[in-house]
Amino acid sequence: MNAKAKVLEIIEGNRDEAVSYLSGLLKHPSVMGSEESAQRHYAELLKLLDMEIDIWEPKAEDMKINPDFMPARDDYTGSPDVVGVLRGTGGGRSILLNGHVDVVPAGGNDWTDDPWSGKIEDGKVYGRGANDMKGALIAYLMAMKAIKEAGIDLKGDVLIGSVIGEETGGAGTLSLINRGYRADGAIISEPSDLRVCPVSMGVIWFRVRVRGLMAHAATSYLGVNAISKAAMLIQEIDAYEDRMIQEKKHPLYSHHPSPFSINIGIIKGGVFPTSVPDEVILEARMSFSPDDDIAQVKKELEEAIHKAAMKDEWLRDHLPEIEWYGFCLNSGSVPMDHPLLGAILYNFKLVKEREAEIIGTPWGTDAGALIRYGNIPTIVFGPGPGGMAHKADEYIDVDMLQDTTKVIAATILDWCGHEEV
Repeated sequence: MNAKAKVLEIIEGNRDEAVSYLSGLLKHPSVMGSEESAQRHYAELLKLLDMEIDIWEPKAEDMKINPDFMPARDDYTGSPDVVGVLRGTGGGRSILLNGHVDVVPAGGNDWTDDPWSGKIEDGKVYGRGANDMKGALIAYLMAMKAIKEAGIDLKGDVLIGSVIGEETGGAGTLSLINRGYRADGAIISEPSDLRVCPVSMGVIWFRVRVRGLMAHAATSYLGVNAISKAAMLIQEIDAYEDRMIQEKKHPLYSHHPSPFSINIGIIKGGVFPTSVPDEVILEARMSFSPDDDIAQVKKELEEAIHKAAMKDEWLRDHLPEIEWYGFCLNSGSVPMDHPLLGAILYNFKLVKEREAEIIGTPWGTDAGALIRYGNIPTIVFGPGPGGMAHKADEYIDVDMLQDTTKVIAATILDWCGHEEV
């Protein structure tokens, strides 16, 4: 039996162990500001691989490598990053397996069970973060565990990064880069439904402040209704989004009806039903193509809103204020002929006995930061179902987790090189 076949067989034999490790990790809640318990737990798992372990708390100055970063906080106390490094024997390429441990809040009362239960049932593991993306962290662990159990010595270094802050703009990965971690290639196993993503879209948040003039509702003609003015701007933003969907095309997003879009998610305004509101704030998410520069994206949206304001006498003299705030994951791409992409596609076919589907990510990821600020070619490839991310009763499909682990392990063997066993 050759080395790769032996590793794949071990991964299949370790299926129950992988499920148990994931269930255990899910029992450590890791929303923003409370990631330390999960990170310490994961670091202990990495120690099983005899990795060199580095644990540190990011600092606000780490983010300066990304001039477009917009912090959700300035203090990262209790929110450490973890990196494990397994040194190769030399002469091979290095690889970084990167994933985020932070999760969105469980929210609401829609969960059938405790969101932090790690319940195992019918080939699924349930819990907040199972899908997005603690399952991936276990895939990295189990891929390397199988390689070690097979007695294989890799030539290139393997780095496993468990970072914080991806859900709020990527602070953890920026800190990892600023700390000096580099590799010849990287994989991020976000829940892509086993589709291979050499490009990642960008995502950014913005806020629009619309001014009005307060008055009593009975004498509303003495005031200016900011809600009405905001409604007009919303129509113009929707029209801009329609144009963007039609004009911004990318071959790896042809499957998606509207990949680059704007979602107005929050409207704040008014203080009393009988008062004309003097201020409205709109908060929105905008996604953009890997082909677009973030400065140009900002400029185009600002120009569209100002152009709309010029159509109204009040807004012309009281221009809406536009603020980019809170969240920015930059876009990134890897050439279609890159050898890391080729290795993943080859090993996907080996494991699944079919060709992989190649698409762009439907969401922002840390790949853009690794590509742009770490100069690390990065591919997104992971389990699913992706549609369960951020939902109640979030789960990961164990078969897909196993397939991801196998493809990653086989890719590591080819990418890093290894001594014959």
